[in-house]
Amino acid sequence: IIDPLNWDYSSFLELQKVTSLKQIKNYSHKKREIKSENELEIIKKAVKKGAKAFEKFKESIELNLDEFELSYRFKEKLTKRGKRDLSFEPIVAINENSAKPHAFVTSKKLKKDDLLLLDAGIKYKRYCSDRTRTIAINDEISMSKIQTFKDKQKQKIYDIVLKAQEEAIKSIKVGMKINELDKIARKIIEDAGYGKYFVHSLGHGVGLDIHEWPYVNRKNETIIKPGMVFTIEPGIYLPNEFGVRIEDMVMINYDEEVEVLSEYI
Repeated sequence: IIDPLNWDYSSFLELQKVTSLKQIKNYSHKKREIKSENELEIIKKAVKKGAKAFEKFKESIELNLDEFELSYRFKEKLTKRGKRDLSFEPIVAINENSAKPHAFVTSKKLKKDDLLLLDAGIKYKRYCSDRTRTIAINDEISMSKIQTFKDKQKQKIYDIVLKAQEEAIKSIKVGMKINELDKIARKIIEDAGYGKYFVHSLGHGVGLDIHEWPYVNRKNETIIKPGMVFTIEPGIYLPNEFGVRIEDMVMINYDEEVEVLSEYI
């Protein structure tokens, strides 16, 4: 085993004199795909802290604030005013901007009955969290997955996405191919007539990086095993109208149980 901190070209030349080197493809990706019990505990804490930040941000949401100001306030809660790091730049998107899966903030201002999409995560002991909520701006704002939109089209799309996520999560089992989860969620959205508006894969692994193995997509036949942590995040994005995404991190513990981490408060 070689410490990369003490590795240089001259060391490589010396090593070649006494041994041969063999490249192992994707070694670190495969090793990180399965987390230890200690890593799982750290990730659970990261997710819990991230979820609490969503709840605290809820109290900072005000009408007539633009996405820039909302994003600033969100990051303030996520980082505890700079005391911890973000997993990635948060997504804060109102109405038509939420139709872009990786939206950038704009000067659009928040109004009553708007749809607001929030995607964010924090780091705890270097491990990432990731969560998305799409919420209705009503008199009582909630970060739960039970949302009531005044607009019937928004409610319809939201309910389809929520059903797709719930069915995929209920289907997770040790020993199944991970692409089956994408198929389950995608079929629900396709059967509802919105298949072409689900424009990304169902999820991705989370750990030291915000995106890592295993990827939850149609092609990945990786077998689900204890120690895996990944997101389930179906979405429907109607161009120039709005988008809905609901994302939670799930963990397969060493008792082969599925835990929905992002629901922790």
